[in-house]
Amino acid sequence: MSFLGRLFGKKDTVEEVDDGSPKMDRSLVRMQKKLMNKYHQTMERKRIIYILKDIGSDDAIRVLLGRFTYVTDGSIVDEDEKTLTYEIIRSFGDRALPALEGFIRDEVSIYWALRAYTEIAGDDAAVELILSCLDAIHDRFDRSMEKMSNLVSSLRDYQHPDVLGRLIELSKDESEEIRFLASDGLTMYAEHREAVDAMLERLIDEEETTRLKTYIVDQAIENRWNVKRFKKTLSERIPEGYFVDDTGIIQRRSF
Repeated sequence: MSFLGRLFGKKDTVEEVDDGSPKMDRSLVRMQKKLMNKYHQTMERKRIIYILKDIGSDDAIRVLLGRFTYVTDGSIVDEDEKTLTYEIIRSFGDRALPALEGFIRDEVSIYWALRAYTEIAGDDAAVELILSCLDAIHDRFDRSMEKMSNLVSSLRDYQHPDVLGRLIELSKDESEEIRFLASDGLTMYAEHREAVDAMLERLIDEEETTRLKTYIVDQAIENRWNVKRFKKTLSERIPEGYFVDDTGIIQRRSF
C-alpha cells in the first residue's frame, strides 16, 4: 500500500488499520480530497495548503505531501503550488522528517520531498536514505523501475563517497536506463579516476547501447579526459565518427 493509501479511512474518527497505522479523521480526509483534485482552482488548493499549515499536525504534514504526487495541467501553477508546499513542510523542521522519510520510501515522485528532507536532515542522512530505498527494491516491474530511476537520478546531487561507489556499481546494471543515469551521475565525479574508468568500461563493452556510448564520448570530449590507457581497445569500439588521438584524447572525425 502507498504512503497516502495507509492514511485515509471511511469513518469519522481515527481507527487502526491492518498494518497498525491510524486512519485520518473526516476533516483531514475532506481537505486531502480537495488538495488532490487537480481540477480545482489553484486558489482553492492553496487555501487548503495554508489550513494544513495552521493545523500543523503530523497527519496534516502527510496530507501536504500528497501535493507532490501529481502534476496539474499548467506547469507554472504546478511549480508554484509545489514550491509553496515544499517551503511549508521545510518550515516544520525535524518534526517533518518521519513523514518525509515515509513518503520517500513509499512514493515514486520523490524530488520535492527529498529536497525538503535534505534541507532539514543534511546530505549524509539523505544519501543514507536514498541508498536504503535502493536496497529495498527487489523487483523490476514498472513502478519499481520508475522509483529506481528517480532514486539513481537524485544521487548526482550529492558529493559523497558512498554515492560514488554505488554509481560505479549501478553503471553495470542490467537496465540501460539505470546504466545511463548512473553514468550521468558519475560525470559529477570525473576528478576521480575510478569514476572515469567505470564510464570508459561502458565504451569498451561491445554490447553497450549506442545512446550511452555516444553520451560518454561526448562527455569525454567536453572534459578532455585522457583515455590513453584504454586507447587500443577504445579505438576499436567507440562509436563511428570518433577517434583517440596520440595524446589519449577522444576527438570527433572531420568529414
